[in-house]
Amino acid sequence: MEKIMTIGSLLRKFRLNEEKTQREWIGDIVSPSYYSKVEKDIHRISAEDLVSLLNYNSVSLLDFFGELNSSKQSKYNQERELMTVISDAYYRNSKNELLKLKEFVSKSDLPNKETDLLYLDAYIANVNNEDLNDIEKKALKDQIFSRPNFDKSKLVLYCNFMMFYDLESNLLITRRIIKQFQGSNDVKTLAIILSVIGNLLIQCIEENEYDATHFLIMAADQIDTKPELFFYKNGILLLKNMIEYHYKAEDKYLDICRIAIENFSLLGMPEYGKELERFFKKQNG
Repeated sequence: MEKIMTIGSLLRKFRLNEEKTQREWIGDIVSPSYYSKVEKDIHRISAEDLVSLLNYNSVSLLDFFGELNSSKQSKYNQERELMTVISDAYYRNSKNELLKLKEFVSKSDLPNKETDLLYLDAYIANVNNEDLNDIEKKALKDQIFSRPNFDKSKLVLYCNFMMFYDLESNLLITRRIIKQFQGSNDVKTLAIILSVIGNLLIQCIEENEYDATHFLIMAADQIDTKPELFFYKNGILLLKNMIEYHYKAEDKYLDICRIAIENFSLLGMPEYGKELERFFKKQNG
């Protein structure tokens, strides 16, 4: 059986072909101990570091992923690896990397090439603060609705693309997600679910659909607070108390909102805190 190639094993192959030691290959981009584990597939390298490594060693991104695609058996594995790199580039707001990845996908024969290009277009539009056209929105929407269940990667995609959906669609999809993952103990999955709930609470507040928030808050409250989930829980604390103030107009809810906003600044995220403060003031005068 042909061995499935991973990003770590492919980096090792390219390095050995260049007859370089690990230290020669990585320069000052990552630590030797960390990179050693990347080649062994113990650690996953970020898209930023991967692109830096390839540039440092004059390896084309297209050639690298093209090599990963050389085995028919490995195409699905390549697609999983590629989506991880795409997500990482998106979270770092790297338009140039997303465009390079789109160029590669457009020239590839990946099993889900058209879907991958649709996702890339949505990521790029979001980075550019642009909207998708109606045809692209419908195609993206159909991709989500056509899946009877979500895995973690599709959950991340949906969370990132929620802004392209109307409120009714987001409520329907989120109910399905909450039902599917009810009782999950996987912290990463719970973090994504809390992100989805937070995004949808914001949309409900912006569209003045407060009655639609009750099941979302109940679902968020059922997820136990853990250190890894504090960021998400704190954001939902803010939104929850904004909603409480809408119904009861008591100053104590505004006080809790201000504490939640301040928490982000105290934890080293002042810009995010300011963004939430602007949202808070916009909704509460």
